[in-house]
Amino acid sequence: MSDEEQQAEPEPETTESVPPLEDHHEEAMKEMTLEERQEALKRSRWNVFLYLGLAALMFGFALFPFPFTATAVGDTYEQDLGFVWGPPLDGEDFTDVPIEIEITATTPPTNSNARIAVYLLNSDDCASSEILDIKRDSRANPTHDYQYQISDKAPIVDEVFVFEFDVDGGGQCLFAEYVDKDNTGNTLSGTMEIDGSMWPNQIWAGILAVLFLGLSGFAFLGAQRHGEGVKALTEPSKKTTEEEVLATAGPTGPPPSAAGPSGPPPSSPGPSGPPTVDEAADEPEATPTEPVFEAAENGYFFRKMPDGSYDQTVYVQAEDGSYVPYEE
Repeated sequence: MSDEEQQAEPEPETTESVPPLEDHHEEAMKEMTLEERQEALKRSRWNVFLYLGLAALMFGFALFPFPFTATAVGDTYEQDLGFVWGPPLDGEDFTDVPIEIEITATTPPTNSNARIAVYLLNSDDCASSEILDIKRDSRANPTHDYQYQISDKAPIVDEVFVFEFDVDGGGQCLFAEYVDKDNTGNTLSGTMEIDGSMWPNQIWAGILAVLFLGLSGFAFLGAQRHGEGVKALTEPSKKTTEEEVLATAGPTGPPPSAAGPSGPPPSSPGPSGPPTVDEAADEPEATPTEPVFEAAENGYFFRKMPDGSYDQTVYVQAEDGSYVPYEE
């Protein structure tokens, strides 16, 4: 087979395992000096307070009401609320701007059929000629853009009625008037006081507040981690003198003995007289019957028992040469 017919085998791709970001972060923290850890701890704490402050500020914006009133034009009270700031999403949803209207009937009509009617119309021109038609349509068929509410009973002097609306962002026109419940298009004479409030910042400011609150939580976790690192470097674990001696004295018992024969070697015939010097040298040394004291570091001693075990009490040598337990 010619070289042109031979197919080149693809070279195997070498893929290097990339450690996760958490491992990179841990390695970077291990290489930080004490000064770098203290500086990182200070930044993390400042970030916690910064994000908490921003979250509180955004929550304040979200919950802060914008007040308004309305003035009388004939028998009708009117107020152009202007452009109501809010997400431009059509229809009733969670992004709607809440508006609360509190009406006090100062001098209501004496007609028992009198009611308070409130219109909140989405329009950029509250004085246009089409407003009357829009009001008529909203009474017959109210929609989200053209809202209409009416009180359920005849007002009495100084009685307070509260009307709540949720509107889309955009121009809003407010109208309030006394009407006859049997003919809502018939306006009645009377005076009222209108105090309204709206919360146009609750959506965007609330989202930012939750975001900053989450960032403060991450900053707090970072501060905790840096704090543990600084504490580990500045406050090492403290041990008593006895614990340090025990830690540096080595093993608490002798090394395991090697296996040997289970019995004495077989005897061989020989002279019955006393052993020679060479034979006496081969005899094993006698096992000590009294504990002995072995020196450790810094003038401390451990007592070795006849069976080879060690007493865990630390001893020091007195002036008369005796050994007494160490007392702090």
